[in-house]
Amino acid sequence: MRKNSKFQVPSFKLKLAALIFGLSGLLLGSCQSGSQKATPTIKSDESGIAKFVFSEEIHNFGSLNAGEVVSFTFIFRNEGTKTLNITGVDSGCGCTEVKIENKTVEPGQEGRIEVIYNSAGEVGRQLKTITLFSNAEPAQKQLYLKANVTNEIIELNS
Repeated sequence: MRKNSKFQVPSFKLKLAALIFGLSGLLLGSCQSGSQKATPTIKSDESGIAKFVFSEEIHNFGSLNAGEVVSFTFIFRNEGTKTLNITGVDSGCGCTEVKIENKTVEPGQEGRIEVIYNSAGEVGRQLKTITLFSNAEPAQKQLYLKANVTNEIIELNS
């Protein structure tokens, strides 16, 4: 017979109790974690600045015949330390359409802005301005399209 046998707990019961206690802690912890926001994998310093850096800010389509529809994609990087948010666009006229792939760009990431130009009704040298509004510094950024449009109908009537 063992001494103090009534006070000894078999080891499997200790392991079972520890397992139950551990699982209880996990369950309670998981209930609280559901109410917290997930942290993004790329953390930016929101107190910093967002900064557009374009590989090209002026695009020249060259010579076009009136009615030609052409497009160009401006590529930029956010060289700041804060997430860049594009909040608006002014294309200047109905002849240009702007498509933005992603209006939120993390620091160090790349973004694309496609501009579609319809030269119908245009004649001569054209300079179109696209203005981007954002939280970057400066808050407004201009991109430019150039073209020389030949329009025989308008040229004959002038």
